[in-house]
Amino acid sequence: MPPLKIKYLLSILFCVSISLKAQTVHCLTNNTSLQINTYEVLPDKHYSFDQIRSSTTLRFAQNDSLNTSAADYYWIKMIVENPYPNNENYRISLSLKLNYILYFFDNSTQKWISYNAGLGESNKGTVSCTLQGRTRNILYLKIDVRDIQSYGYAIKPAIIMEKEISFNSRKDVLWISWLLCIAVLISFACYNLFVYFQLKDEVYLCYLVVQLGAIVFITSFKHFFNLLLPFGFYNIRLNADGSTYNYDLNSFLLHIGCIIIFSGTIQLTRSYLRTKELLPAYDNLLKYALYTYAGIELPPAIITIAGIYYLDSYTLIYDNIAILIISLLIFFTCIVAYKRHIRAAKYFLLANTLPLIFGTFTAVFFIINSAPTYTNNGSFLPEIAIISQIFTFAVALVARIRIVNEELKAKELEVGKLAADIALTEYKHTLIEKENEFIISAIQQEKDKNELLQQKLEINQRELVGNSLYIHQKNKLLADLKDQIQDIDNLYPHVKHPGLKSIKSSLKDSQYLDLEWDKFKLHFEQVHPDFFKTLRSKHPSLTQNELRLYAYFHIHLSTKEIAALLNIAPASVRQAKARLNKKMAGAFQSPEQN
Repeated sequence: MPPLKIKYLLSILFCVSISLKAQTVHCLTNNTSLQINTYEVLPDKHYSFDQIRSSTTLRFAQNDSLNTSAADYYWIKMIVENPYPNNENYRISLSLKLNYILYFFDNSTQKWISYNAGLGESNKGTVSCTLQGRTRNILYLKIDVRDIQSYGYAIKPAIIMEKEISFNSRKDVLWISWLLCIAVLISFACYNLFVYFQLKDEVYLCYLVVQLGAIVFITSFKHFFNLLLPFGFYNIRLNADGSTYNYDLNSFLLHIGCIIIFSGTIQLTRSYLRTKELLPAYDNLLKYALYTYAGIELPPAIITIAGIYYLDSYTLIYDNIAILIISLLIFFTCIVAYKRHIRAAKYFLLANTLPLIFGTFTAVFFIINSAPTYTNNGSFLPEIAIISQIFTFAVALVARIRIVNEELKAKELEVGKLAADIALTEYKHTLIEKENEFIISAIQQEKDKNELLQQKLEINQRELVGNSLYIHQKNKLLADLKDQIQDIDNLYPHVKHPGLKSIKSSLKDSQYLDLEWDKFKLHFEQVHPDFFKTLRSKHPSLTQNELRLYAYFHIHLSTKEIAALLNIAPASVRQAKARLNKKMAGAFQSPEQN
């Protein structure tokens, strides 16, 4: 090799050795994680990775911060020594949720490997890296600062290295806890949906809403929506102190899950305890508390996710305070319902105690530790609150079913009693209908009988009139014969035939015969039963002729007609009537008087 080339190579090796000595070397330990705060920084000027790796003209600044307004990208270089003989697998992430690319050398393939990470990627900030045993491993990170470039503040992100086995165990615990919680929630949701379709009870529908909200909440709390959904979006803000605040789909759905949970819980409380009818004041408090909470929670979430303004970081504490107030209000409503002996209030109070306690602890935890992040989502308070809520409310709902069954049995007994009363009423109604039919039939028969009697009465009346007319005609004929014999006597006064005298006597007697009277009396008593008997009992002093005269007047014969029937003068009839009226003490009235 020419001396010039040897000299050039030695100078390069010297520069590299000086550079390596100057740069901090981070050594792995038995700790599960390692945080690196010192590294070399180089603003990117459209460099390729090969240039960064091999160029001798590019100079990394030691422990420099990243000026977001100076460049779109920054390169970070760090050396990590693995003193152990075996390769060590680590997970690398940034303390600030920025998009970046990790480059490291893979000894098995003898190639440099790169992984993308950050809010815009599905892995959300963590990438795996293999560090070779007994080797100083050089790592490069290309950090994208364009999302926060408009703020212009300098940043100094820490690089966090966590052992793969620790990361995977923590991740497995998160997945297992999430899967168990989701499985329990879905199982109970399906059961409640089935019960709702069977009973049409609004309580089960409200509880189903709570469980759906819990599914959304726990999934967003664990930041799993970016893995389950094929899309994602985010907003990030840089604070003056160099910290960042990011808001993505998981953060937004975390608020939506809370709104769904407390909407369902409040409606469940109102429906279960029937507060609208039994506790109207508390019902209004619960209703307006829900409206207020939705007004505090939803608009800031929408404004923040839309990138208009980052309200969520300012309103998060008020959201959790509102959750505390709603929890206390629900608990106090349950106590009041229990004291007033509202149906199943005791079971509902017991069912709410544990979930409200854990929900309160969760709200306080968020107030102290802010919202969960991708690296700070290992708290099991939400799972405990949800699981306790599932099992305690299951007891309350079973108790409600038992109470409903008891009420149904009571209703069945009441229905049976009502059915028996209805059957008895229908039987009585049938008897009344039959009795009415019998009465109507009897009335009809009586009516028919009365019609027959009326017809018979009219016939007898006509016979009476006819009989009276016959007597009248007979007496008139006898009177005419008498007059004719009298005329003969006047024509032949000197002839005194003994037969004529006998005929006169017979005619005179014939005018007073009672042969037709008996027939008249028979028809009269058919029309007016017991007439003469009753009249005699009231006026026993009446003679036969007076009875006959009263009967003629009773059938409305005129004075002239009676005079013709009795073969006397009308004046004699009037005199006889006057004597009869006097004898009857004024009880007799003739048709003319009527």
